Amino acid sequence: MRLYADTADHELIREYTRYGVLDGVTTNPSIVAATDGTYRETITSIAELIDGPVFAQVLAEDAAGMIEQARAYDEWAEDVIVKLPATRAGYETLDRVRTEGIRAGITVVFSLSQAVLAAKNDATFVAPYVARLTDAGEDGVDVAAAIGEAFDAYGYDTEVLAASVRNEFQVRRLYRAGIDAITLAPAVFEAQFDHRGTEEGLAGFREAWGERGDPLATRAETEVESEAETGTEVNAGAETGTGTEAGIRE
Repeated sequence: MRLYADTADHELIREYTRYGVLDGVTTNPSIVAATDGTYRETITSIAELIDGPVFAQVLAEDAAGMIEQARAYDEWAEDVIVKLPATRAGYETLDRVRTEGIRAGITVVFSLSQAVLAAKNDATFVAPYVARLTDAGEDGVDVAAAIGEAFDAYGYDTEVLAASVRNEFQVRRLYRAGIDAITLAPAVFEAQFDHRGTEEGLAGFREAWGERGDPLATRAETEVESEAETGTEVNAGAETGTGTEAGIRE
């Protein structure tokens, strides 16, 4: 299973990489348009941050333009995967660039039929839009799962990459369905890490441990620290006239 971040935010990409959970980064024209860089600068800068693919989407509407952009994207960095739309021009482009060895797949997928056509052309991936399918009256998770089942039945190697995932409930259902890959916007990605029950459980452990100090300390170190604390308490008592030694002197 592969987990991608749908963002161009370098800080978030670095953070998720530190956790060891990020397999790649997906982008789209909306994400790139929100940055200060050119399309090329955005993609190449992300590629320098991660050990995994960066997905870059074409903007042309005809096959000739898509082919030109796909070839260019492929040269920008070692691990770029081209995103093509689920249109007739997109399928024509996919057939051409895959024969050239360029990794590319079909995005904005809304049906099993679109996904199968892409897999027949050896698409690197297909990206069903889960939340938008649900908005349109279908169960987006079920559609993504059905695509995976069909690919398994036909023996296609095309990756099912669930996109447009809006909330944690959809993520959990996709996990249960065994989807090949999921790309998540930062808000949904962040929700993967935290749970109130975890925080409550850890608070209980901290309370039980109390003031016992460093768990790496040896017994000797613990005893020395304990004696030092006791000595401090005795000295404090002497200064205020309440300690044992103070009472003996009186």
